[in-house]
Amino acid sequence: MSQPLRILLVTKSTGGVAEYIRRMLAVPGLDRNEFEFSVACLSENGPAFAAELSQVAGVQAFSLEMNRYQVDPISDARVLFALAAHLRRERYDLVHAHASKPGFLTRLAAIGTGIPVLYSPHCFAFHAGAGRLNAQLVAMLERLAARFLTARIVAIANGERELARKFGVGSDALFVTVHSGLDPQPYRGPVDVKALKKSMDVPEEALLVGTVGRLSKQKSPFDFVRMAAAVHRERPEIHFSWIGSGPLEDEARQLSAELGLDEVLHFAGQRSNVPELLQAMQCFVLTSHWEGFPLVVLEAMAAGAPVVAADILGVDEAIRNGQDGMLVPVGDAEAMAQAVLGQLNNNQLADRYRKSAGQRLEQEFTPAAMLDGLTSIYRQTACRHGSVRGALMVSPGKESL
Repeated sequence: MSQPLRILLVTKSTGGVAEYIRRMLAVPGLDRNEFEFSVACLSENGPAFAAELSQVAGVQAFSLEMNRYQVDPISDARVLFALAAHLRRERYDLVHAHASKPGFLTRLAAIGTGIPVLYSPHCFAFHAGAGRLNAQLVAMLERLAARFLTARIVAIANGERELARKFGVGSDALFVTVHSGLDPQPYRGPVDVKALKKSMDVPEEALLVGTVGRLSKQKSPFDFVRMAAAVHRERPEIHFSWIGSGPLEDEARQLSAELGLDEVLHFAGQRSNVPELLQAMQCFVLTSHWEGFPLVVLEAMAAGAPVVAADILGVDEAIRNGQDGMLVPVGDAEAMAQAVLGQLNNNQLADRYRKSAGQRLEQEFTPAAMLDGLTSIYRQTACRHGSVRGALMVSPGKESL
């Protein structure tokens, strides 16, 4: 019996990227005899995330301290040299780096090792919200890394390929898309909706429009507050909830107060029971100005919360406008409010979106499909770069996607 492919995942330790890694390693059917995973956990939550992942059968994890919000020459060099030493010591069959900064540092660290590096940007750093100069600088670095240091770019949405094409990053042949998958069952269990609403100070009988995310520029909480104000003018009995925390919370609360929403807009903070809270919502709203392929939209689809979202790359691959939910122009709070009202005022429409979204989730965005896509790429990459173990695993006719 051949030895398993030894794979190092390098990742941020917080946010959606960390959740992606967490779910990937927990997918049923992942053959531990075929794949052996180690995980390098970077950024502020590294030690805790490494300790958590180390509890997963067959996974070894360690942490390196990295500032994920800005370039820090000293700490970044420390991470680079530590990764380089680790790669030369451990001699993995391949490395899969996740997110922009870990991805760039990892590809530099792998120079001279002969180890192929896969890269998943999880939304390129030259996204719609990036400043022009910063976007051009990042795109230049991504172009160089894609051309010389990257075996494949594993996108989580086709929109990442479109954005890369716009900035000249990588060839189309370098890209392959593997959408995230989600098990819907944890989002469909019995819940005490009244108790959940009470925990957020929402009246038991009130209809609830909500969202989940970090109160940050990317998620655009001010758009959510303005949408709530527009809905409130027509349906003052509707309540709203933002689940999560972040740097813009104080400003969002201030805007809410200025617009007279103190009694109906609830900032619920960090919660560990998101699957249950989503089931308490009559409508889920995503006001983000940019995303990769947001897991929270899949979560809302699984929980049966009809979705209204900004029409951005990635989201438009999860939600087909007018079929699985509604997409509206980015930053248009009035249009978003009208889409929300359209669902709240029409139960048949909401039910149709709910049913279509649930079916699509179960057919297209499954953990099994995600696992099949990733493991196929791992086998092929190992084979193409001379791994005997990879060659043994790839049967004739299965050498390309």
